[in-house]
Amino acid sequence: MEILANKAFMRFYTGFIISEIGTKMFYLSIFWFVQEKTQEPSYTAWLGLAITIPQLFMFIFGVFADRYNRRKIMIITDICSALILLTITTYTYVIEFSILFIAVMFSLLNICNNIFFPTSRAFMPSTLPEEKLVLGNSLFATGTQISTIIASTLGAFLLSKVNIYLFFIFNTITFLFSAFNLFLLRFVLPKESVNETVQPKKHKKEKKLFAVKQFINDVVEGFRVIKSSKILLFMIPGVFLTNIFFVTFIYLTPGWSQKILHSGPEGYSLLELGLGVGTFIGAFASGWFSKFINIKRGQILAFLFQSTIVLFPVFPILIVNVFILFLYGIGSGLANAYTMTLIQHIIPDHQRGRAFGTLMSIMGGVVPIGTFICGLLVKYIGLVGVFWMSGIVCSIGAVILALTFKFIPIKEQDNKNLLTQVE
Repeated sequence: MEILANKAFMRFYTGFIISEIGTKMFYLSIFWFVQEKTQEPSYTAWLGLAITIPQLFMFIFGVFADRYNRRKIMIITDICSALILLTITTYTYVIEFSILFIAVMFSLLNICNNIFFPTSRAFMPSTLPEEKLVLGNSLFATGTQISTIIASTLGAFLLSKVNIYLFFIFNTITFLFSAFNLFLLRFVLPKESVNETVQPKKHKKEKKLFAVKQFINDVVEGFRVIKSSKILLFMIPGVFLTNIFFVTFIYLTPGWSQKILHSGPEGYSLLELGLGVGTFIGAFASGWFSKFINIKRGQILAFLFQSTIVLFPVFPILIVNVFILFLYGIGSGLANAYTMTLIQHIIPDHQRGRAFGTLMSIMGGVVPIGTFICGLLVKYIGLVGVFWMSGIVCSIGAVILALTFKFIPIKEQDNKNLLTQVE
């Protein structure tokens, strides 16, 4: 209740939730739109590639969050996202359906999303006291999954019944709402919190070459920050294996629902709903669990839940697949909230944006590789074969991550701010 009474946090959070609902509805609809138009699962994989390529450059995007006003960056990315969505809607409705055009515009949209993400996570501590960060991250992760649940539920009922362009237009409106909410945030956010996000300028006549050199140094520093934290560094191998093949369970589920489960858009929406509900419960529970278990044990529990994904292709039955994604989602919700809190605690404020960006670039940078591989493998080993391979590799990655948090200690300087959770 104390957090809900925080005007700055709640204005920030409300805009985020509304925008997320629209985004999730758009993602759900665009993937089914492409699957229905092409009748080819590999095309949804290529569309997934358009989403994931921008993640390769998040180490650059994170620097922006440390060099410029974070609130203004989020406003600009929201407005740009709305314009891109309006362009996709107009072109595909008025002119023609073009998978190439959709992929290009989708990449631009996700560049905006990948700038917004590290900026928003770096900005959030400006709206909350430090002791409330675990709960704040839990609410953000929970909000993301509430959005997924709402979008998936609506998709199950509406995807085959209403014009799909209504989903696109709704997302455009939600981005504009989020931008307006962030603009109003300036009136309730303490002035010193805003100023802390902007690094002081060197001098007015700073040479461009020096500015470029400073920017490169900031990018390099992002990698050094991650390297200096042993626990973050050792997470990378497990995340690599998990992320490289979990794309199958995101971008190929429309084809799985249509060709294997024979459940159409309703089955696809229910699969997304299972994952969303599970992640919601995991994210919501992370705030409660933090009172009883430390972050390390919470992460171990999270990754053990994720290892159940190996069972997904074993039982090609809709209700069983939904339940398995539900279990995986619980693990994802716990892991996301704890990882965000870990970074916010151990990384200084002026380095937080580049740390988020660099870590997401390292961890998410393998996703385009996984998307490309899965798109090719569908043609050679079939849809079922890809799901079998992906389930096994994702499960191995989850076990590696659990072992990492079991045996790799958090450094003492990292641990000093986590005493309330660890002890």
